[in-house]
Amino acid sequence: MQIINTKTTTMKITKFFLMLATIAALFTACKKDKILEMPTITDMEVGTANSKVAFPGTDLHIEAKLDAKETISSVKLAITPISATGWTLNEEFTAGYIGSKNSEFHEHVDIPTDAELGKYRIVLTLTDQKGQVTTSESELELKYDPTLPQATNFEVGLNTAGNDLHLEANITAVNKIAKIIVEVHGGTYEKEVEYTDAAMVGSTTYNLHKHVNVTDAPKGHYHVHLKIVDQAGKENEFEQHFDKN
Repeated sequence: MQIINTKTTTMKITKFFLMLATIAALFTACKKDKILEMPTITDMEVGTANSKVAFPGTDLHIEAKLDAKETISSVKLAITPISATGWTLNEEFTAGYIGSKNSEFHEHVDIPTDAELGKYRIVLTLTDQKGQVTTSESELELKYDPTLPQATNFEVGLNTAGNDLHLEANITAVNKIAKIIVEVHGGTYEKEVEYTDAAMVGSTTYNLHKHVNVTDAPKGHYHVHLKIVDQAGKENEFEQHFDKN
């Protein structure tokens, strides 16, 4: 007669189930780690004050928070018409994003003056160094508004000393100018200057010629935003770039 050692058998069964539980726990932990490592896009904003509205001949403000545990390798923006025809854009952004773990996507895209009016789909795609991809979608409507304030011949230039930023533009505002705001930002640096000169406020045209002190700005690539606010509360924003070496 074969004698079965129940104590030994029970121990073997217990060890077997403990091993299964350990494997399951490790698998679950790895699965959770993988989810946590996925890049994320949050707080996406399209248009001024997230209006999701823009106008041909101006630029479109797009902003979002980007996070990638494994650092960012690619940021792409696609704009396509919801109807069969219309303006399309496919652009990849590198400066200020590639190699970062946390970054604020803040760009202004020029909209052609002949862009077809109507509704569009916007897709922002974030890829990390592991090849993991996250997308965020939004909508945009292109409308026509002839009363928006405008800036033409907008130019910026940094002097050789790197401390003085020169700005020029021809401003027109059907509803009269209320104020002009200039914002300079790049990396962690940000500076904002507001102008309400007597010669400017209440005028329908104004030749902007200003100098902004950027002595404290470190070396790098910078965006310059020119925002015109009229007395009807409407505003329009324009962008230029410069490098400080």
